[in-house]
Amino acid sequence: MELYQLRQLVAFAEYGTLSKAAEMVHTSQPALSRSMQNLEAELGVPLFSRTKNHIALTEVGVLAAQHAHVVVSAHDDMIGAVREADRRLRNFSFGSIAPAPMWELAPIASKVFTGKTIQSALQETEASLIRGLDDGTYNLIILLHPLEEKKSDGTSRYICKAFIREELSVLLPVSHRLAKQKTLQLQDLAGEKLLIHNNIGFWYSVCKQKIPGAVFLEQSELSALREIVHASKLPSFITNITNSANAIPHGKVAIPLSDPEVNVQFWCVCLAENAMEYQALFKAIEGHL
Repeated sequence: MELYQLRQLVAFAEYGTLSKAAEMVHTSQPALSRSMQNLEAELGVPLFSRTKNHIALTEVGVLAAQHAHVVVSAHDDMIGAVREADRRLRNFSFGSIAPAPMWELAPIASKVFTGKTIQSALQETEASLIRGLDDGTYNLIILLHPLEEKKSDGTSRYICKAFIREELSVLLPVSHRLAKQKTLQLQDLAGEKLLIHNNIGFWYSVCKQKIPGAVFLEQSELSALREIVHASKLPSFITNITNSANAIPHGKVAIPLSDPEVNVQFWCVCLAENAMEYQALFKAIEGHL
């Protein structure tokens, strides 16, 4: 008895005809018919009732198909579990709500998990990151707040560690009407034309929602955006982290934004069941702060 025969039996039980079942398992109808006859011979019982123009599972055939489904599912689950275990051994994957903490965490993780491939992904919503952590897509995620959910036994579902802070400022030409202000709010930029990168995680939606009537001139290439910012008189954005790597262009000033939504604390979050596995990483993060 071969696994492919069990898949074929399950397909027939699901689709009800040899032609459709053959199509779904990528074989010909005559080949499927012979395969089912061989399966019956090996089991020593008829699984199908056959007439000139009709074929259907017998009561025993239905039972056989149910058991075949269990075997096929167990086989597929085993392959998935083994491959996932191998992926976890070879890779460290994390998702982030913003680019800067992703840039900061990657080199730390590389030093801790020597020999592993470090993979990162940027998301705009925390919900998608939490789903990814729960389903195993990510080993760790970076959020804007800690998760306090409890398991049924009252213990914490997640372990959360404070990471870096990031604070947004608007970059203005010294001749701009707002350039002499000590602080601004996003709404003060209403109606402005603003340069912005379109792959910046949660920052993108916050700026879009909080600046009414603004025209956003979007760039997908970060290097191109930096060149335009240096050459243009249009307002753009900078943070305390990006400012440390890129000096404020000549003739411009960075005005801090006071909105709480753009002065944020990031948190590293993993499943509590994996806390021991990432203990060295959390220690390295503490040393980085």
